[in-house]
Amino acid sequence: MEYDFTFAVSGVDVDDRAAVETLRRHRDALLARAGGVDLLCVTGSGGSVLEAAAEAASAVRAAVPRLRVIRLDRDPVDGRGCVAHRSDGAPVHLTPSEAAEIDAGLAAP
Repeated sequence: MEYDFTFAVSGVDVDDRAAVETLRRHRDALLARAGGVDLLCVTGSGGSVLEAAAEAASAVRAAVPRLRVIRLDRDPVDGRGCVAHRSDGAPVHLTPSEAAEIDAGLAAP
């Protein structure tokens, strides 16, 4: 299944034209800045949301090696953290421990 993620990232920013173009070309990813945080919107696929997050993070790091995926951006929806959207547009809500597990996995190269 495909999931759309927004990750907080470092190592690149919206003014880095080469990184922006590489991410767009290789992963159809969008780099943005909001509230002083660099954010990357990208799609990942896998058998679970955890696998999809790991796949997406690994792919963007391979495309732009200096990019560091820090954590999932947690968009508050109805008082709960929405960490992804399935390809059909349905929001994916995780418990704090599930989101922490994904964040911990993102730190791995």
